[in-house]
Amino acid sequence: MASRLYCCWTYLWIILFRSVSADSDSLPRYNISRYPANFDQATQNCSPGVLTTFATKQEISNILKLISDSVQGNFTFWIGLKKPKDACIFPHRPLRGFKWTEDGGEHSDVIHWAAEPQQTCTSVLCAALTGGFDRSAGSRWSLTAVTCKNKYHFICKLRDGLTRPMAENRETGVKTTTADPVPTTSEPKLETAVECWSNDLLELHCQGRPSVWRLPDESPANFTTICQKCEVGFKKDASAKCVDVDECGGGEAHCKHTCLNTQGSYRCVCADESGNAHEEDSPACLRSVTVEEGGPLRGVLVPVLVAVVALVVLVVIVTVIVKCCVMRRSKKKKAEKKAEKMVRLTGSS
Repeated sequence: MASRLYCCWTYLWIILFRSVSADSDSLPRYNISRYPANFDQATQNCSPGVLTTFATKQEISNILKLISDSVQGNFTFWIGLKKPKDACIFPHRPLRGFKWTEDGGEHSDVIHWAAEPQQTCTSVLCAALTGGFDRSAGSRWSLTAVTCKNKYHFICKLRDGLTRPMAENRETGVKTTTADPVPTTSEPKLETAVECWSNDLLELHCQGRPSVWRLPDESPANFTTICQKCEVGFKKDASAKCVDVDECGGGEAHCKHTCLNTQGSYRCVCADESGNAHEEDSPACLRSVTVEEGGPLRGVLVPVLVAVVALVVLVVIVTVIVKCCVMRRSKKKKAEKKAEKMVRLTGSS
């Protein structure tokens, strides 16, 4: 009899333990994103989960606890609460006509609106969770109706352990917040950004079976080297590769003649009459500078000198012609006066 009771109690405890474990496994997990996004982007980045609901007292307590552990001071987060375009604002309803994007429901145990949403039946509105923490007053929070195009951080909710705690590797300077997707028939794709300590921002996406973080060129992301600095003269591109910096095209080079871009650096060169390139500080380039500095002057001076000589010659010719004409006219007048004088003398005699 005792052995039967022992077996029954053991079987009962196994059932209860499995039930509790199953319930524990099915509890939602929450992630806080560190990268701002608009409402649609936040919804997409939470996949395969959803933007969190904020409906029950237990859920509100859990989320506020998570925020208090991660954020200091005031906060603003997207949650999964939205008013569709064809719906109206109803002042008498707790959610004022907003619905949870998770299931389309309107249930809420506790609701505080910072201000009454603007009454409309045509505009799309989204709700943001705003508030802060005060040591004396404790936590304060409220909902705010805003345009869905604003960019805020957001809180995701997933079940069955689909989330991953945010990791920050200070050695590589990588911050990640988005959870890896689990294999599904639709192969959901997640996108996030990696911020390096050098302020470079790299775009990543997670997709496939098994799920792998990949760069835009589809190569796997190596989080050990992805934020390592490039050598001098190189910079990171969107795929985290070190590519050459074009100093000639970027205005970083200051050459007197021609700038020639090279891998990791640049050269200042000049070309001689045969077209051969020489370093800018070479004797050939220095002679070229002298020639080029004098060449344009000679090119301008010769036509000027020719013009001046031609003008002088023209002035001399005109002067000679005028002088000859004056002399002829003077001789003619003298001859006429002499003739008149002779006529007078002849007439008087």
